[in-house]
Amino acid sequence: MVVEDHPYTMTKTTRSTRSASNRSRSSSKQLTPDAIASSSPTPDAVSSSHGTKSRPSPVKSHPSPVKSTSQPPSKRKRSQPSPVKSSLANGKRKRPTAEECKHVVSALGMIHPDVVEENQKRREGFIDRNKKKKQKTNKKQANCTPVTDAVISTMLSQNTTAANQNRAFAGLKEAFPGGWEEVATADTSLIEDAIRVAGLAKIRAERMQNMLQIVKEERGEANFEYLQNFTSTDAIQKELSRFKGMGPKTISCVCLFALGIPEFPVDTHVLRISQKLGWVSASTSREAAYEYLNDVVPDEHKLDLHCLLVTHGKWCYNCAANGKPQFKPKEKWTCPLIGMKSGKMDIKPKVKVEKQVKVKKEEVKKHRG
Repeated sequence: MVVEDHPYTMTKTTRSTRSASNRSRSSSKQLTPDAIASSSPTPDAVSSSHGTKSRPSPVKSHPSPVKSTSQPPSKRKRSQPSPVKSSLANGKRKRPTAEECKHVVSALGMIHPDVVEENQKRREGFIDRNKKKKQKTNKKQANCTPVTDAVISTMLSQNTTAANQNRAFAGLKEAFPGGWEEVATADTSLIEDAIRVAGLAKIRAERMQNMLQIVKEERGEANFEYLQNFTSTDAIQKELSRFKGMGPKTISCVCLFALGIPEFPVDTHVLRISQKLGWVSASTSREAAYEYLNDVVPDEHKLDLHCLLVTHGKWCYNCAANGKPQFKPKEKWTCPLIGMKSGKMDIKPKVKVEKQVKVKKEEVKKHRG
């Protein structure tokens, strides 16, 4: 009897032979990483081991039904650039350039020479004060508090006109001849009456007196002259920012006009003209514009450029808000800033500058008188 002729025996032998062959093959496959990866069970194999028929998974071109946590590229949230950075053309140099600043100061200085002359006096005053400070001959004078005057005057300039600011400050000096020591201890209602012309009298009076009282309690005197001894601009900004009503623009003005520190305050006029010239985008806030322009504008041009832009914004039909200047000259000027948005500079105005200066001086005398 031949064993191989029995059907059952032949089948059993074949199965045992195949099993031994598979074991030898699997053991040889385990020697390589590829074999390990290929030996891992698939879902079809797992299901077949539980008595379910294994079906070959068809290859499909459509994506897996499992939802991806990542959004499609078109719907992904992209980080929006800051309004300051978006104001700069992609890859282009920052504006205003030093050449642009110099050009604007030169062009506007020809129309507003009184601004340049006043700034020159300020510079001479800073130089004289520094000399006396080094020589230690700067004796204290009664009511001579330039830093405190700048702090209070700048606070009064918020949300009002320059004319009302000057009237309020003059009224404050007249009502309290004893100086800021007297203001610190006075009845708040009296301070309100003195500065009422500037508006928001109650809020301004409370903040002003609170500042002076805190400084007097901490340093023995109701004034901010101690800021002249600070050697860091950051330290001055930190010191002043702890008081209510002292925002970035106010602090920047104090640094520029009272301490001679090169700062570039951004008020409504500076912001509007900077946007017209393309230095910052139309959506840039005043705070963001200050951070950017204060870094870009060269120190030697900050004082003149700031003052000239503020003055020009009050007088020029082209640069005033809604084309309505605060002070209207007899004749419309040809603004030297027209066409500068692209960075091109043209120093030749269409109308004689001498004629514009004459009109401007007459109007300044009229409004100051």
